[in-house]
Amino acid sequence: MKKTIITLVIIGAIITGIIVLLSDSGDDSYEVPVLNETDDEVAFVRRYVPSVTVTNVSYADSLQEVGRALISGDTLTTGNSGYAMVLFLDESIARVSPSSQMVIRSELNPEKNLNLRTHVGMLLGGMFLDVESNPNREFEITTTRAVASVKGTRFGVTADDKIWVEEGEVEVTIRETGEVRSLGNKMYLQVEEDGTVDSGELTDQELADLTDEYQILESDLIERQMKIQFRNRSGDPVEEQIRVFEQSDSSNE
Repeated sequence: MKKTIITLVIIGAIITGIIVLLSDSGDDSYEVPVLNETDDEVAFVRRYVPSVTVTNVSYADSLQEVGRALISGDTLTTGNSGYAMVLFLDESIARVSPSSQMVIRSELNPEKNLNLRTHVGMLLGGMFLDVESNPNREFEITTTRAVASVKGTRFGVTADDKIWVEEGEVEVTIRETGEVRSLGNKMYLQVEEDGTVDSGELTDQELADLTDEYQILESDLIERQMKIQFRNRSGDPVEEQIRVFEQSDSSNE
């Protein structure tokens, strides 16, 4: 009898959880668009600072060289000190900050050489983007509480629902209410946990602080091997080689 009661309680808890999940998803005013996804390459990792990993249902790879191709559905994750520069086929650029994670989905044109519809889910951290302006192409970023539809701009997005614009225009939809706001040069918007929205204009210093973080990706990085020596628990000397990345003096590609 006791086992029967316990079983019924567990089943009831599961059903309750399913109902809660369904009701939560029903409150969202935005659904992730359904794209015509294939295994075609939709973007490339142009530059990176270790560590950066790319995962999908069939693989989990730590980046070892630049030029890594990304396909629709890939998840890119940066480590605590990792950065990545992702170049899309339409020449849009996403610079990803440390401790970030994003899922890339994109639909290509029939020739497979241009992104027609791109959707990036920002799960952790943040990124700074240059998106090419073209009325025939779509580029969206989603966070927990907001959707940024890009018209062609330089702008930033964080997973905790902050969108800011250096130049250009971004249309932001508040997922809970469906309210749409337009952000222009030097404007920002922050959706708080309680659903309230804070917005305004950034000072030149605030804007510089937001963009400076990504400057490491604007210079070439030189890989060097460094030897470190230490003693193990037995007191024996141990030598190990590690990879370090330094900015070069040249700005040439």
